[in-house]
Amino acid sequence: MIRVGIADEHAIIRVGIRSALELAGGFDIVGEASDGDGTLRLVTHASPDILTLGLAMSGLRGEQLIREIRRSVQSPKVLVVTKYSDPGVARECLAAGASGFVTKNSPAHELIAALRKIAGGGVYINLSGRIETQVDAATSRGLPHERLTATEMRIFQRIACGQSGVEIATTMDISQKTVSTHRANIIRKMELRNDIDLIRYAIAYKLVPDDDP
Repeated sequence: MIRVGIADEHAIIRVGIRSALELAGGFDIVGEASDGDGTLRLVTHASPDILTLGLAMSGLRGEQLIREIRRSVQSPKVLVVTKYSDPGVARECLAAGASGFVTKNSPAHELIAALRKIAGGGVYINLSGRIETQVDAATSRGLPHERLTATEMRIFQRIACGQSGVEIATTMDISQKTVSTHRANIIRKMELRNDIDLIRYAIAYKLVPDDDP
């Protein structure tokens, strides 16, 4: 069972998320909160594996609240569920430590998929492919992703889409060990720290394909 906490200022949203999770099965709803302080108490006392988090709550909120949640002893993973579809907001949430971002108009099955992907160590992002960014091409070394081989770039994009090592290995007909080796090379070549950094980079430079790569 995946232990889930639900934080949103609107009771109807909390009820909707709870109903979707109970209907799907495999989730244990450990508590709810309607503001920033209540969210931190929920994290401390209920120790969810994942917290669904709305951004428009009273008190501490947004990326500041995400940072506090991730700095806590319990440090649950955070799935942002919000009305905002601004890519800039998504980037700020990911930078603060969130593992996923979906909008409130997403269907229930997408919420379930996001939670399961995050519980398995993945990242789930629904941004509708709309990212605005400034790209600084004035570098003698070129952009970091330009250092990747064709195979590494395919794997990079699959990771950016939230695919697991098993999914990548199956789709590309290679071993999981090969996927792990390529992933390590990607992280090293691009001077990233982890998959979260990779996802943020892919979003910023519009490298997340509309369809599966």
